[in-house]
Amino acid sequence: MDRLFFDHAATTPVLPEVVAAMEPWVGHEFGNPSSLHAPGRTARAAIDAARESVADALGCAFGEVVFTSGGTEAAVTAILGVALAAPADRLRILISRAEHQAVLGTVTILERIGMRVEWIDVDAFGRPRLDQLENRMEDDVLLVSTMHANNEVGSITDVVAVGSACRQHGAYHFVDAVQTAGTDAWCSKLEADLIAISGHKIGGPKGVGALTVRGGTTIKPLIAGGGQERELRGGTENVAGIVGLGVAVRHPDLTANRRMARDAFLMELRNQRSDFVESIAADAEQLAGHAHLRFPGVGAETLLIRLDRAGVAASSGSACSSGSVEPSHVLLAMGWARSEAKEALRFSFGRTSTEEQAIEGAKRLSLAVDEIKHAAAS
Repeated sequence: MDRLFFDHAATTPVLPEVVAAMEPWVGHEFGNPSSLHAPGRTARAAIDAARESVADALGCAFGEVVFTSGGTEAAVTAILGVALAAPADRLRILISRAEHQAVLGTVTILERIGMRVEWIDVDAFGRPRLDQLENRMEDDVLLVSTMHANNEVGSITDVVAVGSACRQHGAYHFVDAVQTAGTDAWCSKLEADLIAISGHKIGGPKGVGALTVRGGTTIKPLIAGGGQERELRGGTENVAGIVGLGVAVRHPDLTANRRMARDAFLMELRNQRSDFVESIAADAEQLAGHAHLRFPGVGAETLLIRLDRAGVAASSGSACSSGSVEPSHVLLAMGWARSEAKEALRFSFGRTSTEEQAIEGAKRLSLAVDEIKHAAAS
């Protein structure tokens, strides 16, 4: 039985050209990019080339790209770094209730250093309420944090409108673009002050990401020492990972392939049964590869185990919190009951997904639901 992987929002296969580009940097090219000798200069040149690629892809300047260990570090650096440099008259930070755990995890620290965190409610699709945001915006707001696209349900936020509200009051805008970088959902007019991306979501390796810091943004490092990355992240750079990220951002996303697989999956599932609920309306703006749904009365954990036995990999939400027994904070923020949130599943498709795999996956899913319901009725 072939295994079917429908969890590309958690991670996606490393591109062959990325592996090829990284190979020398885990082998014979081992120079420290901070060294002045020839091997060091060779490593520095490789990092510079990757930085240029990321800058081109994200529409920012070469010097505005800071390499990190991934999306989480990029997000935490953006939020805490700006907070550590905050002027005394800007101590409010606005955060959407549906943000990634990497962002939510900064709240306790922010409060300890004297920041006032305020929550922005989300609508039924998990998007921050722009009316509430605009009503909260004053000249004492330091930063607003919003996801470009929600990693669980796939809804896309109008981050351009959020950024406009921030600029009117002189506040910084941080965008978690981990799910949209490199896709057709990416907006070249994002114009955010800080943007986070992650390598392993776009065909690059794990353990590398980037944070763009727009010129003029006042930010402090979280990892001091060494002077690397414009003195915003001390420590010898992960040359192999950075090279891989530089190649991955240049690769076409094949968004149409994601959409084709997702649509085939949903069509086959609708042909099989009608006892499921789609979390996001079909006409809502959402990521091309996301299908988020639930089967009333069928627990997600039980269904995921059954699917895994059937050779299907899916998830119940963010990979960073998949070990939690608590229902998704995103779904609760969207107004779901706790019992409903514990029934939700995410199927996410990538550049390697095929229509045939999607159809087969829907059939296995339908069979798994029948088996669970039959066992419960016995």
